[in-house]
Amino acid sequence: MNIELLRKEIRVKELFENGYINNSVQFNEVEVTTKDNTSFIRGADFSNTKLIQQFDSEICVTSDEHLIKFHFSLEGAYNYQPLRHIKYLVQIPENHCNMFYYPTTEGRDIFFKSNAKLFEIYVKPSLLQNLLGTEFENSFKKLKEAIVNSNSFVLWDKSKFIPPNIRSKINEIIQCPYKGEIRKTYLESKLTVLLIDFLLGRQTSKLSKNNIKLLNSDYLALVKVEAYIRNNLKEPLKILDLADIAGFNTTKLKRDFKKVYGVPVFKYITALRMEAAKSLITQDGATIAFAAYEVGYANPQHFTTAFKRTMGYLPSELKPAVE
Repeated sequence: MNIELLRKEIRVKELFENGYINNSVQFNEVEVTTKDNTSFIRGADFSNTKLIQQFDSEICVTSDEHLIKFHFSLEGAYNYQPLRHIKYLVQIPENHCNMFYYPTTEGRDIFFKSNAKLFEIYVKPSLLQNLLGTEFENSFKKLKEAIVNSNSFVLWDKSKFIPPNIRSKINEIIQCPYKGEIRKTYLESKLTVLLIDFLLGRQTSKLSKNNIKLLNSDYLALVKVEAYIRNNLKEPLKILDLADIAGFNTTKLKRDFKKVYGVPVFKYITALRMEAAKSLITQDGATIAFAAYEVGYANPQHFTTAFKRTMGYLPSELKPAVE
């Protein structure tokens, strides 16, 4: 027997009551856990005091004012379907992100029977104009038209991967170590940088220039490859094996991977390895040798060379100086 669909009514005044950047930005963490084929969601309903709610696979969403949402699927996959404009099905696989516009008409958050961890940022449309100035007029004309006409809008037809630097900024927000007024100042600065880097950052802009012409099945095959890479950084990752996972030949894999992720396969793998190593060293207190081994380097010296080339500084600089 299906559970009655959960409804999320976003009341914009309440949402931004204790918000950031002139009460025009709010962020939210959502967790979905699945047990015995039943899903529970935490943090999805701003107006409800219950921490965890049981639900089926969809949540009806309405908003009493227009909103822009930045969505990051940190774990698991997510879709959004505006019911008025069904062509804008927003697919956001694990480790991918997108930005879309919520008119006041009803839409649906669609989850899957698996665990998920999501990071969402809600923004008043006027904030982007104030934040980006003339860049908003130059780069987001279609979004501006959608807002004027109350039409649904999605930034990318195919959601983009979350660049390591963006994921790092999200972690800094989630793990904010401060309280009180200092917390608010810290988070406002981090959210401002995150929004600007997401919209205008070099890596994101490069991916945004061309709308990717790719079959959805091929796109999802590349998503599968990317997930395999991310979950197996310690292992040797060979192009033939990755091509087999996608069901492509090696030429097609290398060509289409660069289309979607903006860089060649092995450059992407190296970037992920260096970010993972950085996290091990700074957050877990790992030694450089241990971090190197955990991301697939048997020789710490080879790791140090790759880290310096990728990050621009030595991994030893991440360690606090010994007095």
